[in-house]
Amino acid sequence: MKTQSVSRNPLPMYSGRTLFSANALPSAISARKAVSRVHQLGTPSAARQLRPTTLLKQTMRYPLASKAKKPAAEWQPFPSCLIDTVAVVIELRHKPLKRIASDNPNVNQKGTFELGVHSKFSSKIKARVMSRENREKLYIEASIPKFLTGQNIVGLEELYGPCVSLINAVLDQMGIEPSEIERAKISKGKFQIVRVDYAVHCGCSSPERAAAVMAALRSLIFAKAKDSSAYGNETIYAGQHSSRWTLRAYRKDLEIKKATRRLPASVYGRKTLLESVENCVRLELVLRSPELTRLGLSSPLSWNTAEARERMQVWIDRLSNLNGVVPNMEDLDKLTNVSQLKLRAWLTGDLSAFTRAPSTFSACRKEILLKTGIDVRGEPSVELQRRALLCIRDVFKQGISFKSYPGKWDALCAGVESANALMTSKTATHAKR
Repeated sequence: MKTQSVSRNPLPMYSGRTLFSANALPSAISARKAVSRVHQLGTPSAARQLRPTTLLKQTMRYPLASKAKKPAAEWQPFPSCLIDTVAVVIELRHKPLKRIASDNPNVNQKGTFELGVHSKFSSKIKARVMSRENREKLYIEASIPKFLTGQNIVGLEELYGPCVSLINAVLDQMGIEPSEIERAKISKGKFQIVRVDYAVHCGCSSPERAAAVMAALRSLIFAKAKDSSAYGNETIYAGQHSSRWTLRAYRKDLEIKKATRRLPASVYGRKTLLESVENCVRLELVLRSPELTRLGLSSPLSWNTAEARERMQVWIDRLSNLNGVVPNMEDLDKLTNVSQLKLRAWLTGDLSAFTRAPSTFSACRKEILLKTGIDVRGEPSVELQRRALLCIRDVFKQGISFKSYPGKWDALCAGVESANALMTSKTATHAKR
């Protein structure tokens, strides 16, 4: 028998190339990737090990210490209520309005029977003055806080003292010196109140909620109130043409951004006031002469804070009891206008809000799910509706507080006087040069 010959050549030595080696052949690398991909696809996502999230940068492999981020400050509403515009009739014998307006830079004549009197604070802030009963009486209408301090965001709920200050300031600008008897009557409050505007602010946590509150108030007022009207989405009226009362709602933060309504630069605490009134809806109740007479409030001495708050509380209760709702989602503005309308309708119980357009349902559902985390397939749960919607009652409860600022009133008036003194000194210095 022949014996099998054995090759004397040595076996190939290990070269260090393996399937998991960095120097593996390209074919081996491709095979490794394919195996890894198959394993990844075959493993449930729940069983995969997730990389832990961290606030530290990846370059900081061995950090010595880490600082925890402080939570954002909780939003607090801005409480503010005040008496804004008033109209009074005082007994004062005076010259013809045309003679008063002549050679007086603080007065502009508007027709035959009306003057526009500038505030010492700004020429853009004016009081309406008209002659009554053959120049025996004067009608004065102006915003008390705006004429005396340059702003009407904060103020007082009292009527007697601020009205006397307003009358004296207007007469000073007109160059009229009342007699001792006339001045005594003014100081004792013996004049007639024919209009009072009482205002309160409703703080909202975001521009989206403020816009939603305005939209809800518009729907409620148009549905329930008489003589309702609106100017776009800015101002809403109930009883606009009534001779007794008018309710007005508008965004105060948007109003003071207009060129004609901006706060002058020398207003005391201007920056704080602007920040405080951001995202605020303002409710103003205008009480005119017939209503004031009916309520027994036509005299400044008969007015008190409790009466003012009671008049406004009546309307707050009326609007709260209508059970209007507003969205309670911070990401609502990320959706398109059409998606916002459909989502609001779906949350309030309209199950066909999305299914009316089957071709766009899938894309709209994905958009809403991605941006708000709400799945609009099926019927909204009660818990979802509770979280996503707020009743007007809840919004008013969170955002409305009756608070005036008598402690700041002297500082606001002093700020105006300081600004005027500074402007006068600069004008005098410039004139000398």
